[in-house]
Amino acid sequence: MKRLSAVLALFASVLVTGCQSDVKPDPRPGWIDNPGDNFVGKCATHVRGPIAQEQCAYRKGLTYMAMSKGVSVDVSSNMTMKQTATEKSGSSYGKVEASVTMEEKDIRVAGTIIDKWHDKVADIMYVLIEEN
Repeated sequence: MKRLSAVLALFASVLVTGCQSDVKPDPRPGWIDNPGDNFVGKCATHVRGPIAQEQCAYRKGLTYMAMSKGVSVDVSSNMTMKQTATEKSGSSYGKVEASVTMEEKDIRVAGTIIDKWHDKVADIMYVLIEEN
């Protein structure tokens, strides 16, 4: 009986160990708090899903970019996004263009997305944008 209990205990410990995940959460990138000459946009949970959340973060990053020029900002933007995925990997590419109106002059603000990070715990999408 003791031998059966020892075998069951060993089996249970192997089963529990096998179910544990070795996946470590992505560390928070340093550019979120210190973007240097670039701009960070962020957006929390979006009712229309993760792609809309990412687009929202891009627009906010462009808004911060325009605000850095002393512009009172109301952003109208167009975004194209291409995403590909396989069983093992995925990638996405986005291009954003925005028009900002100031004293009846159109100011073009354009940026390139350098990096992005999704805080899955808080469900906040961060994007790092470099001004073109």
